[in-house]
Amino acid sequence: MDKIIQMIMSLFGSSIKKKITDAIMNVMLKGKSDDAGASGGSPLDILLGQFKGKGMADTFGSWVGTGENKAISPEQVKDVVGEDKMNEMAKQSGLSLPDLAKSLSKYLPIVVDKMTPNGKMPGQ
Repeated sequence: MDKIIQMIMSLFGSSIKKKITDAIMNVMLKGKSDDAGASGGSPLDILLGQFKGKGMADTFGSWVGTGENKAISPEQVKDVVGEDKMNEMAKQSGLSLPDLAKSLSKYLPIVVDKMTPNGKMPGQ
């Protein structure tokens, strides 16, 4: 989990990166990290589950794989994450909802790609 936090923080501008990573960890993964830990899952497993639930496993899989990363729109990010969590993350990070969605659509593929350099999820 520390690597994910460091990766996200390295991608966002220095003035907001702590707020964004706190929002992601405290809101997007809230209440799920304990469950994932009990089953051996990771934050990436949690995200994969969210993408699968919205029928976007292929998009997430492209970020894990060694090929080209599929793009995700800010609207798709909002759909995967959910309106309530997006609003809470925007509030915690101090960003507007559109700016947060745009940032996540840009950086989530990069973060997942960097966390899976050999085309495999951690622990595989």
